[in-house]
Amino acid sequence: MSRPRLPIGTFGDIWFVVGKRGNVQARANFRDWDGATRLVQATAATQKAAETALKTKLAARSEFQPTSTLLTPDSPFPALVTYWLDDLALDDHLSRGTKDLYERNMRTLVTPAFKDFTLREIGVARCDRLIKELARKSHNRAKQARNVLRLAFGLAVRHEVLPRNPMDSIARLRRPQAPPTQ
Repeated sequence: MSRPRLPIGTFGDIWFVVGKRGNVQARANFRDWDGATRLVQATAATQKAAETALKTKLAARSEFQPTSTLLTPDSPFPALVTYWLDDLALDDHLSRGTKDLYERNMRTLVTPAFKDFTLREIGVARCDRLIKELARKSHNRAKQARNVLRLAFGLAVRHEVLPRNPMDSIARLRRPQAPPTQ
């Protein structure tokens, strides 16, 4: 009789491997939401620390159930942009001009800042910083970047690629005060 498969979103037994420099690597098989079983590992100075790091990684993997195999939390940000623009093209409630504006804003204001990051690496702090940097130059550009980022990450949340939208927690964007006119 064969061993039963791991249920989706769970991991099997944890085992340890000691490296040449004395560091400990904790390993476990994890059955991802696509049904594939993958090896997940974490390294630390002690066995207990490695086990804790591994369990933290495993908990992060099982927080949500992705439905799209095209995008994962480890997909590069430009892949989300392409996915979002493809989805935007299907929306018949937006005018062609609005879609073109969204695409231009995403490609010129946001993508240059996030092109080298995966979706998992773009959190509230990175988004907040980008919007604040843009606001220093132009309040309007910051608003436009905030809008397209919120829409793109919103799609990732709706398609269960990300557990939450990092744009929901950024600082409020305030218009700079104009000097009073006499």
